[in-house]
Amino acid sequence: MMGVLEGLGVTVVGLVIGYAGLRLLREYRRAFFENPRAVMTLEVMFQIAKLGSPGYLAIICLIGSVMIVAGGIFMIIMESLHQLGRFW
Repeated sequence: MMGVLEGLGVTVVGLVIGYAGLRLLREYRRAFFENPRAVMTLEVMFQIAKLGSPGYLAIICLIGSVMIVAGGIFMIIMESLHQLGRFW
């Protein structure tokens, strides 16, 4: 039972990271449409400092969240099968 709860925890963490990535993209888009010149200036400064843009961070959050959620679901499935005696 503890493994299922751990899998649920991992899945919830992945969903929270994905939500944060979506919110960051939404905020970045809103800022761009309100003042594109300021956002492009920020982009140039980040590129000079080799930091990447906020859009990159949002995409990394989304990709990472998909992997984390998939891992959590895999943990839940494997632990459920283990508890049923069908696996190992």
